[in-house]
Amino acid sequence: MSLLKNFKHSASSTNKFVNVPQLFVADKIMGIKQPYGDQAIRGNNSESLAYYMMAKDPTKDQAIDYATKKWKKLGGQSDDELQFAVDCGFRIAEELESRQLKRPEKYQERVFNDGKEFGLKYGIHGFLDFSYFKNVPMPLVIDIKTTKRVPSSLESAMQMNPSHFLQQSLYWKLTGQNRKFALLYVSNKKTNYLEIPESYLEEGFKIIYYNMKLIERFDDICKSKADWIKMFPYPDLSSFYFSDKKFKQKIIELYEELI
Repeated sequence: MSLLKNFKHSASSTNKFVNVPQLFVADKIMGIKQPYGDQAIRGNNSESLAYYMMAKDPTKDQAIDYATKKWKKLGGQSDDELQFAVDCGFRIAEELESRQLKRPEKYQERVFNDGKEFGLKYGIHGFLDFSYFKNVPMPLVIDIKTTKRVPSSLESAMQMNPSHFLQQSLYWKLTGQNRKFALLYVSNKKTNYLEIPESYLEEGFKIIYYNMKLIERFDDICKSKADWIKMFPYPDLSSFYFSDKKFKQKIIELYEELI
């Protein structure tokens, strides 16, 4: 009997399983959710601000007011991170407009596949940041990554965070392999627009597909929550992944109870 209740594959859950499997187990098996920090919230804030600016053409004050209200609604804490998010939002809009790209036709477009055509037990879903269909040579998806350090090239971006490429490879497959995909890295000072070659997308899908299959193999093997826990080393609780004190304490109690 599977312990993955109402589970759907996604790029985030698959990459979490590979990079920090203890977080995957806490989330998907134990139902312990990791709190969203300011770093995660700033990305959402920056993207929505850029979309708002391209859709409404607001004044600077109106744009800042929009971003501030959304930041508070999402639970953002740091004023410095809010300012960083605002700066990134302005830079996203400027970069896209410099490429003759206006408001995207779809924002947070949902893509889904039941997984059966790939030989998977579970469906796959995801959300695309900015999708363009008009006035472009072929449909285009741009994924926004707000970061303090902007990679200088495709190669350095892949070294810095290969998960970004695996995510887009999955979306490329789910959208029928007939769109271009690009990553837009943005900080408060600079941007870098990196189009992903199809050969990278093909190779990336092989990797993330293997890892989705691996999750399902673990699902077949593990018959209890304790089985899942014992599949992986005790987590490094000094890692920034466990920086939230309440979340860290829940993880400690989980391991004390089951081991």
